[in-house]
Amino acid sequence: MDVLAWVAVAALSFSFWLQAWKIHKHKEVRDLSLTSYILFTVAYAVLAYKAWDDETWIFLVKQLGTLVPSAVIVYQIIVHRDDEWE
Repeated sequence: MDVLAWVAVAALSFSFWLQAWKIHKHKEVRDLSLTSYILFTVAYAVLAYKAWDDETWIFLVKQLGTLVPSAVIVYQIIVHRDDEWE
């Protein structure tokens, strides 16, 4: 079960990084909600602190693995929100 938990952590993190890569490649953010990604980022930060405080390492890795790419996506949305698309 521990292996499956780590696979799930990797899958969650990878899915956020795929979204960040798609934005980087296409520079298109018009369908993404800045508010949603800000809330994701804040929530992951709070939960990462809680996991650190509880010394729950798999949960901490999961929170950091999703916090970082969600923060990158917030940055990308802000940078590319005024871009024009075809």
